[in-house]
Amino acid sequence: MNPRLVTACILGLLLFLTPAAIAGFAPRNRKPASDYSRTGGSRGCPGEAIPLTLLAPKTYVGYTAASHPTFAGFISSSAPIEFRLFEFESNGLLKQLGSPITKQVGEGIFQISLPENQPGLTTGKKYLWQIAIRCPDTAFIARSEFQVIEMPLTVKNTLLSTIDVSQRVDIYAEADLWYEALAEALKLAEPGKLGRVGSTLVQNLGQSEFTGDKKRERIQYLQAIAIQEK
Repeated sequence: MNPRLVTACILGLLLFLTPAAIAGFAPRNRKPASDYSRTGGSRGCPGEAIPLTLLAPKTYVGYTAASHPTFAGFISSSAPIEFRLFEFESNGLLKQLGSPITKQVGEGIFQISLPENQPGLTTGKKYLWQIAIRCPDTAFIARSEFQVIEMPLTVKNTLLSTIDVSQRVDIYAEADLWYEALAEALKLAEPGKLGRVGSTLVQNLGQSEFTGDKKRERIQYLQAIAIQEK
């Protein structure tokens, strides 16, 4: 048998057996979030082992290059959620954009996207997204901040030639584009789940959160979600 053919077959087999790379998210530019999202309790509604948890940076500002990003979170049981989006004005105050969006979501991981018929977000501006659920006696609200940035040209060009979803997740994660990375990873998962790549991302998210302001409980929840919803 031709030795070169044997070598080529072996190399091809090794490439086939090599598992796809698992994304890693280690943001380099973590700007602390404002008190709008950093403050507030994390215990959720009574009786919940894991409360409503937004799958996005909370103690620092996340990044996206999308004009209509997709947001994701975790909920312990099926319930209606209310989504609101706010823009930070120059004086630091919040201005609500559009009308609230109410959606019935099932237990586990949920996603909600900014409707395409709404005006797109502006590059360079900072925003806050909020999810509220109704508890028996009150409402529980979770918030997260993000900034829209210009996608680097090198990242854009690399994505144009990359079809594999796992590799695209890695590209987004390495560029600190959390929202794109998670949305891409969830394409590989069953509905309501994170999947293997998404689970790794959420574990990375927990490790990236600042721990000096009593957010250890949230980090524990993120780690539990990553394992439970894999």
